[in-house]
Amino acid sequence: MPTIRSLLFPQHYRQVPHRRLILNILRAAHLLSISILVGGIFFHIEPNLLTPWLIATVTTGLGLFMLDLYESFDTLFEIRGVSVLIKILLLLCIPVVNENNQTLLLIVVIIFSSFVSHSTRRLRHKNYLPVTLQQKWGLRSNNQFKTKPK
Repeated sequence: MPTIRSLLFPQHYRQVPHRRLILNILRAAHLLSISILVGGIFFHIEPNLLTPWLIATVTTGLGLFMLDLYESFDTLFEIRGVSVLIKILLLLCIPVVNENNQTLLLIVVIIFSSFVSHSTRRLRHKNYLPVTLQQKWGLRSNNQFKTKPK
């Protein structure tokens, strides 16, 4: 019987058929929706007209994150996973900041996302936990990239 640890942190990353295609479609839809959403907010478009774009942005973003989590929850202990959590926290601040700062906050999130997503694979997959904890919990060590099972 599989343990919770083996379900969340499998020895080999789980493979998703056509992962690259799914990621490209989700990423393109995510970029399109966030661009329209931020542009709409920047140009003071009525919020009800932007709601579908907000929903599309959240849905595609969650889809991208869920693909990573399905492969392994190791993602949460890597820079790429932490950056998603930071973005979510920043986005949750939008309702409490004034209208002028909302656009600025969204721009900061986009710039932050660009830096992380376009950084090297070595940095994105860097595990920030001390090696002793990684070993204790059975996590992959720093920079141990995805390998397809043979």
